[in-house]
Amino acid sequence: MAQLRLYKAIKPMAGFFTDRPSTLSGYKAELYATVRENGRIVDHVRYAIGGDTPMKAVFKMGVICEEPEFEDFTVVIQRRTEDIDLRKGLLTSNWVDIIDLVSARDASIHDGAGAEILAGDFLRLAKEHGATVGSIRWGVVLDDSSRLAVQLQGLPAPASILNGKPSLKR
Repeated sequence: MAQLRLYKAIKPMAGFFTDRPSTLSGYKAELYATVRENGRIVDHVRYAIGGDTPMKAVFKMGVICEEPEFEDFTVVIQRRTEDIDLRKGLLTSNWVDIIDLVSARDASIHDGAGAEILAGDFLRLAKEHGATVGSIRWGVVLDDSSRLAVQLQGLPAPASILNGKPSLKR
């Protein structure tokens, strides 16, 4: 999991602490906001992450997929940090179906032995079983040591449903 640290102050103010940039990390994070003279943020904020090293997430599909045929499969997602599109005013991206990621070649699927399954074969298998494999999104969270981290979140539901639920949009 990549560690991010907030390093740009919008307007230094008494009582508000600014984190220093980590020299050990190849990642950076910036918070964009319009600030009034009194220091209050106007409207929405935007959080952007970047870095020179691609992020890689590997997880067993059984963690979010309820179909027993897919539980031993492994999902591998590689993403450049600047391609993670966090929504305005929020610290998460939109939900995306794993099937859509595989069909766009943004994710690869591996079987229990570690051999890669061709995207077409996986998509055909998912269609035959009528499986809703699940959806993922990226989010910026506080980890256990109170540092900002990028987290891959997943649920066993289609992205169209998750992006439409107000409680899951955040």
